[in-house]
Amino acid sequence: MLLPLLNSKGEHRLVEAREIKFIQTDGAGEIEFYTYDEKYRTISTIKDISLLLEAAGFIRVDRGTIVNSSSIDSFDPLLNVARIRTIDSVVLLSVSGKMLGKIELRGDGGV
Repeated sequence: MLLPLLNSKGEHRLVEAREIKFIQTDGAGEIEFYTYDEKYRTISTIKDISLLLEAAGFIRVDRGTIVNSSSIDSFDPLLNVARIRTIDSVVLLSVSGKMLGKIELRGDGGV
């Protein structure tokens, strides 16, 4: 699935959904899409994006964050935190109590 997004230079790009690690609101209502090595923006709402990407394996882990379930390296059930790796960091994303049931754990601590 291709998504029309804007890169950090404001250029239009088509990005494959499977390349997206997670999606998060920036607090000012802007939605940011994070891939391994780039950050993109869109004009859609987080709810619309969540519904669009649900079939592609994305999980809405709280009101402002959507995660590509295949990008979760590990999940800490005690802290309710999902770990995702990008090119320059490891991102820890909080998972709301209501969404815990959507994250299925593998035997090795991964998802």
